[in-house]
Amino acid sequence: MALGPLGLIEALIVLGLVLVQVRRYPERSGAYLLGSSILPLIVLASIVVRMPACPGSGASSAAPQCFAPITVPAIAGYAVAGLVGALLLGIALRRLFSSPPP
Repeated sequence: MALGPLGLIEALIVLGLVLVQVRRYPERSGAYLLGSSILPLIVLASIVVRMPACPGSGASSAAPQCFAPITVPAIAGYAVAGLVGALLLGIALRRLFSSPPP
């Protein structure tokens, strides 16, 4: 989160490269999505639990610290990415363990 737009651009490039291989190696895409969503989900959820929401879109508020309204949709986005990653990883592992050895 400290890198801002550069971190987002890097993450999107890596995600694009991983998703290109989703048919051949679904475990890579699933592991990437699951792994990249766990830490931000934990950090953002702890912020939402501990701090009040900022009123409106203005930066000034009665509370000394608050979280922006975009935080809750960001949590939902990371949760969806994690669920999709877990699903892809589950499918890949099921395919791996159900196929007979060559």
